[in-house]
Amino acid sequence: MVRYLGGCHCHAVRFSVLMDDPKQDLYRCNCSLCRKKGIVMKAVAHTDLEVIAGQEHLSLYQWNKQIAEHYFCALCGVYTHHRRRRDPSQFSVNIECLDGLEMPEASIIGLTNGLEHD
Repeated sequence: MVRYLGGCHCHAVRFSVLMDDPKQDLYRCNCSLCRKKGIVMKAVAHTDLEVIAGQEHLSLYQWNKQIAEHYFCALCGVYTHHRRRRDPSQFSVNIECLDGLEMPEASIIGLTNGLEHD
């Protein structure tokens, strides 16, 4: 496992995340919220994600069943991560928030059918 650093656009929120390959097991979700966010995610164990700065700048958005916890920077608006509804022991990280990582090719991004569970 390798530790990656990342954060929001304005750098108020910073996090570290442990993962093997940041370009494996990537997905988009087709639920009504994720479609509007349009981000690429990677699931990690909740113990592998740590907010290291700016916790006070994170805002929480919940909807529908109030299980998933969607976090975004209250200053710049960038979504950084969420606690998953399907598996609350995991967070999904906005892979595009990782420092120095190139955008992944569309062909390696899977699709999760969250629409059926809205």
